[in-house]
Amino acid sequence: MKFWKASCLTLLVSVSFAPTGAFADDRFTCWAPTAAQAAFTADYWTDERRRNAIPAPGLLPESGMPGGDVHSLEGTEVKLAPIKEAPFKFGGKLFFSLGGIDQAASAQFVSDDKIIIGAAHAMWLNGDQASNVVFYPGYDGAPGEAYPIEMASVLTAWTKIPQVPGLAAAAVDYAVMRSTKASTSGKFQLRLAKVPEKTELTLMGYPGRLDGGEYMFLEDPSISVSDATAYEAKPHPMYGGGASGGAWFLPAENKAFEIFSVVSNGSPSNVKGPHFTHETEEMIEYVKGGCK
Repeated sequence: MKFWKASCLTLLVSVSFAPTGAFADDRFTCWAPTAAQAAFTADYWTDERRRNAIPAPGLLPESGMPGGDVHSLEGTEVKLAPIKEAPFKFGGKLFFSLGGIDQAASAQFVSDDKIIIGAAHAMWLNGDQASNVVFYPGYDGAPGEAYPIEMASVLTAWTKIPQVPGLAAAAVDYAVMRSTKASTSGKFQLRLAKVPEKTELTLMGYPGRLDGGEYMFLEDPSISVSDATAYEAKPHPMYGGGASGGAWFLPAENKAFEIFSVVSNGSPSNVKGPHFTHETEEMIEYVKGGCK
């Protein structure tokens, strides 16, 4: 099995998007590509564009630099994920354009064969939204089949708060998307029950500083903060961009893998993510129905 040790920080950048219109439920902010844009997206992601897409940097503090102590990772490991096995095969790499910059992050199928969950900051940031959004499940050094996104949504609360690192932002930092095609590899089930502190979990994603973000990796941190809205886990050797939106999950119970959070923001010493709630379930149903 392939292992990586924690090393230096990656360069992070900030980006911006364009505004959206209103939909039926004002708790959720949705947008959909036009027919012309959807057709364009199918051909947009050439091999060159995928190679040049930068790892989505996540949320930056006002100083513009990530915090955390790299030395806190001494002795920790990041492992190459067995991408053809459940639940890793439910996940993949998400490509999108933000402010004219092509980027990549992590995401996975959840609850429904056409529903994908990732990070809100990969879809909407500082008032602007993503375009050219396409998901490649099972991405493993090569793209495989493309799943264009025909509908995307974030919590409207996400669009109204300061989008800087911390538990407050993490609590609403997730996006629900609908693909034009159904998953053939399976999906996570959604977990709403709180995961207690000191619980060891598995986190998966495509950290850009490891093999250029071409392969899925996993880490096994433990919950350090668990409240009604957000989680924190320590440590986070997959820091540095690209793992944004990657699943947090526990060992399978009754052969079902349950996702309870996604990567929002963090540092080498910790990672934060939302606590999924009944509102998450309602958001999934809303997006399934075309945000109507």
